Amino acid sequence: MSELRFEDVTVRYGTGRRAMKAVDGVSLTVPSGQVVGLVGESGSGKSTLARAAVGLAPVAAGRVLLDGKEANHRTAHHRTSGRAGRAVQMVFQDPYASLDPRMRVGDSVAEAIPRAAADGTGGRRAEVTRLFGLVGLDAGHVFARPAELSGGQRQRVALARALAGRPEVVIADEITSSLDVSVQGTVLNLVRDLQRQMRLGMLFISHNLAVVRYVSDVIAVMYLGRIVECGPAHEVLADPQHPYTRELLAAAPRRDGYAWETASEGDGTVTDVEPPDPHHVPAGCRFHPRCPVGPLVLSGRTDCLTLDPSSGAADRVHSTACHFAAGRPAASGAASGTVSGTASGAAT
Repeated sequence: MSELRFEDVTVRYGTGRRAMKAVDGVSLTVPSGQVVGLVGESGSGKSTLARAAVGLAPVAAGRVLLDGKEANHRTAHHRTSGRAGRAVQMVFQDPYASLDPRMRVGDSVAEAIPRAAADGTGGRRAEVTRLFGLVGLDAGHVFARPAELSGGQRQRVALARALAGRPEVVIADEITSSLDVSVQGTVLNLVRDLQRQMRLGMLFISHNLAVVRYVSDVIAVMYLGRIVECGPAHEVLADPQHPYTRELLAAAPRRDGYAWETASEGDGTVTDVEPPDPHHVPAGCRFHPRCPVGPLVLSGRTDCLTLDPSSGAADRVHSTACHFAAGRPAASGAASGTVSGTASGAAT
């Protein structure tokens, strides 16, 4: 088991006036054997952060570390133990696009099995059958091509392919968003059971808090390329500190104990505004043009217009990047920081 850590990671696209930081100074920890749910609306930078972890997006600044070593390279532990696969594996949003349509799915999974994990053709076939059973697929499915399977079956194949690499951390990027609602619950149950059974670290990405809270130990909320709130899942859901987190909760399907209304201090209409252009992010708090309790609603909150709220995030509950979030109790400060990572270096 290994810890995945993002240290002040920045991913930049373009140059000059059209340059854009899709991820801007993000620090986040995925503890060994735990699930960190990363939530935010489309365009917030979640998938870009995931791709940076597996080397598919260029890291302009900062580091992605697995147990203190660069995560984009095979770790010494994998080399010496015969686990010669990638220590960090990713399951993509669209399973049809991530599988070769010309290959039988069994061959796609076999291709990802490290050489040391299976001896000869017979050993690889047995390993593929084992992996298919692990994700709830019949052995007969190994001869099918992606187009012959349902969306849920294809996503199970994608999971099996990720597990074939003998990972220590799995990144699941919106893996239920392309599935029918009736199938989503089955796949989520499978993911949760596999993670607990194999004690994998997992970064679970979604725009839907109702999905994230079902599987996560820790929840991190991302907005315009930065983490704005991060803490133990039950605490973030029961007592969200950032207005953006509260808006996400208000939009999610209700469940007893986690219903949350739009903040009473504002009228809740400002968040209907379109997100800002990521090429030209607002000064101060990045969320202030949409904030239902910000300066466009409450005229006295002028700090949001000019001051970056990330500077004092470490001193607030859930390391929240908001000037008006509650302060962190002195007794719990150290413990909370080690569980979830922080929103320091991240503004709203």
